[in-house]
Amino acid sequence: MKKKLAHEKIKSFLYTKKKVLKIFLIFIFPLIEFFNFISTKNIAIIGDSRIVDIGVNLFGFSLNNISPSYGRGTNIISTNFKTYGHYNCKIIAENGASYSTFENRAERVHKGVIKVLSKSTSGTNVFLCLGVNNLDSKSTFNYYKSLAIKYKKLKFFVISVTGVASKSKISNDKIKKFNSKMKSLIKKTRLSNLKFKSILLNNDPTKVAINNNVVLTIDDSTTDIWGLHYKKRGYKAIFKSMVYDL
Repeated sequence: MKKKLAHEKIKSFLYTKKKVLKIFLIFIFPLIEFFNFISTKNIAIIGDSRIVDIGVNLFGFSLNNISPSYGRGTNIISTNFKTYGHYNCKIIAENGASYSTFENRAERVHKGVIKVLSKSTSGTNVFLCLGVNNLDSKSTFNYYKSLAIKYKKLKFFVISVTGVASKSKISNDKIKKFNSKMKSLIKKTRLSNLKFKSILLNNDPTKVAINNNVVLTIDDSTTDIWGLHYKKRGYKAIFKSMVYDL
């Protein structure tokens, strides 16, 4: 008798769980999917080979080998959005790029940005991630400023340049000075749609942080002999810092 009662209880328990699961699948799961959909944000990133790597490693973009008349080699000029987490992203990036890369090919790049965002509502975010290949803060700033003035509907975030490994020929001190100068220049412009966003701990290029908590130490994450590029986990930390509190 006891065995029979226990068996009935188990059957009743499993039946209840089955009903709950069915309700979840029919009603709750679609609601979760809906809220995920409406919370997804459209963004664009303009940058150098580090952004090429983010596009490939995080968003699954394929590489386009553009002719030499456009660039130096491997590029991403995405024609469609790709999704990572809650972000639909379009990337315009090139190996070895600096402000002059895009300034000299302005029409194509600007059309790319407009195409990404023309159907979006105001307030769409564009991340500007140049500098490590040319630490000319004034000229880079002038290019960023021209974008912000031309496309007033968009919000531009200038992301602080992250550092290089100690073995690199590029100086982290120079990167630090570049970031400080860029922040100062942007503050003086008072353009409401152009902001400097530091993803570093106390402007230390070797430490990427969120809310003063270090999420990446550069020397532990570089992958190449120049100390310029990062492991996948490094790019994940950088991207998370970029979009934090967006």
